[in-house]
Amino acid sequence: MSTGNDSVAGLEERFQALYRKYYMRVVRFYVRAFRVSQEDAEELTQDAFVRFYEALDEYRGEAEWAFLETIARNVAYNRIRSRNTAKRNAPTVNIDDRDRYHEPQAAPEPDYADRQEEVLRRKRLHEAITALTPGQQRCLELWLAEKTYEEIAAALRITVDAVKSRLRDAKKYLRARLGDAGALPEDDQ
Repeated sequence: MSTGNDSVAGLEERFQALYRKYYMRVVRFYVRAFRVSQEDAEELTQDAFVRFYEALDEYRGEAEWAFLETIARNVAYNRIRSRNTAKRNAPTVNIDDRDRYHEPQAAPEPDYADRQEEVLRRKRLHEAITALTPGQQRCLELWLAEKTYEEIAAALRITVDAVKSRLRDAKKYLRARLGDAGALPEDDQ
């Protein structure tokens, strides 16, 4: 008859064996797929293995790498979301600190001609986008929504190289058709 301690010991041994087997592979996965530093990859790997350990009783013992990769990918996406959320949060300022507090200035209202020009520019851009292939349109839409190449690839279930290729071709077409190098935001990736 097996005691609870036997199953815990077996679980520990199984986890340690999987940790030794996949630790460096997960680190390389982060470095390559998410283009993070070795140090960040190791930190993410530790987080992924903590999650893996917590979910080990759900793990059935098959498709080890697929199970671990799913957890690792989710850990990375959570980190990205967390950092993006942190960037959106404005620093708080004490309202009694007169030196640091400034009344926000209202942005100047664009004149009628500028507004009309903007409407026409957007209409031309929209028409040009509808001429793209559906795959290019979807990639461009997600890219304009500030998704990373990896997030776009995951959402569309294509490779990162396919995302880059579709975006490159779409941007090239749009710039040629619109004749405006500033028609699209710059690519930071």
